[in-house]
Amino acid sequence: MMTDDRGGLANALGDSIDAAREIASVRRLLHQSNELIDNIAALTDKRTALNPLPGSLRKRHMRCGKRGCRCKAGALHGPYYYFEPSRQHGKWRYVSKERLSEVRQGIADWKKQREIDEMLQAYAAQLDAALKALRQEVELLVRPAE
Repeated sequence: MMTDDRGGLANALGDSIDAAREIASVRRLLHQSNELIDNIAALTDKRTALNPLPGSLRKRHMRCGKRGCRCKAGALHGPYYYFEPSRQHGKWRYVSKERLSEVRQGIADWKKQREIDEMLQAYAAQLDAALKALRQEVELLVRPAE
């Protein structure tokens, strides 16, 4: 009889240890998921604060075409800055010196936005994987005793 009690106790203890491991795994996955959600929220806030301007900036020096001008000898006029929207190739628009820093900041924000979007996609994929693993762990915990 004593050996039967010890076997039952060992089985119960083993089940308790397995359950504790599964609970620890669930806690770890919950913590990981919460961190990913916090990172996604922070990146989303950063993204909304940006003022993106998709396109590129070009600096040019030009000749004016006047007969006696210094640009005929090689001393070109400029620099002049032109902005080209990313989806309108060939539609260069002049940018005044007053707006130059604003346009540069907009282009930098556009590049930063693309980086943030890539990071958001990576975090979303990690979150999907963590949630899938969490679902599996919870199913193991709540499965009926066999």
